[in-house]
Amino acid sequence: MPASFAAAAHAQPPAPPPTSDGTSIDQGIACVLMLIALVLTYLIHPLDATSPYKLF
Repeated sequence: MPASFAAAAHAQPPAPPPTSDGTSIDQGIACVLMLIALVLTYLIHPLDATSPYKLF
């Protein structure tokens, strides 16, 4: 039996393609960060509105 035939007989099948390329994960992280920014904006805004300093 040739060596190349024995190696081919035990070769592993190719790995399946990835189910996600990372784009959906990145979009999920971006969405969470935007929600955090929105919440922080609404939490900080009342403090700015009651400030004794008139900025505008």
